[in-house]
Amino acid sequence: MTTTEFIVHSLSREILNGKIKSGSRLTQNEISKKFNVSQTPAREALKILTAEGLISFDPYKGAIVKGLCYKDAKEIYDLRILLEPKLISDGFAKYSKECLKKASEIQQKIEECKDLNEWALLNADFHRCFWQSEAGSRAFAIVENLISAAIPYVSLSLLYKKSHIKSSNAEHRAILGAYEEKNLEKLIRLSVEHTAKTREILEDAINSVL
Repeated sequence: MTTTEFIVHSLSREILNGKIKSGSRLTQNEISKKFNVSQTPAREALKILTAEGLISFDPYKGAIVKGLCYKDAKEIYDLRILLEPKLISDGFAKYSKECLKKASEIQQKIEECKDLNEWALLNADFHRCFWQSEAGSRAFAIVENLISAAIPYVSLSLLYKKSHIKSSNAEHRAILGAYEEKNLEKLIRLSVEHTAKTREILEDAINSVL
C-alpha cells in the first residue's frame, strides 16, 4: 500500500464510521501533519476521495466531507439496475472462460478479505469482469462512473450490516454459477437482485449510522 493509498484508506474509514463528520473541512496541511507526510500524497488523497464521492470542493471552504444520503444512493443504484443488464448482455455475447477465471479469482480474494474498504473495491472489480469487454462504449463509461460513486455506499452497507458480507459472497457465487452455465437470463436476474438488495440495506444504514 502506497502512502497515498494508506491516507485514503484511513480517512475513508473515519468518514464512513462517522469519526469525521459530514460538513467537516479537510486541508492538505492538516492531513500532512496527521499522517506525517509531505503535501503531495495529501493532495493526491484528496483527489481520490473526491473521485470516490466522499468529499467535495467548495470554492470558499475547500475540501468538505459530503454527507452520504439515501436519495443519492438510490439514484446511483437505480441507474445501475437500468444499465448493467445491457452491459452484461453485451459482454455475454463475447463469453470467455478467461472472464470466468478472473471473476472466480477475485471472488476468492473477496472471501479472504477482512477490510471493508478493500472488500468494496474488490466487489467493483468482480462485477466489472462481466462487462469488461465493452470498455470504450458510452454505457461502460457511465456505469464505471456509477460503480466508483457506489464504493463508499458499499462500504457503509457492510459497516452497518455485517451479515451482508456472507450473503453477498453467496450471491456472487450464484452469479458465477449462472455465467458458467451460460444462462444469460439467470445471470442478469441474479445481478439485478444483488444490486437491489444493497440499495435496500442502504436506506436503513444511512438513516441509522450517519
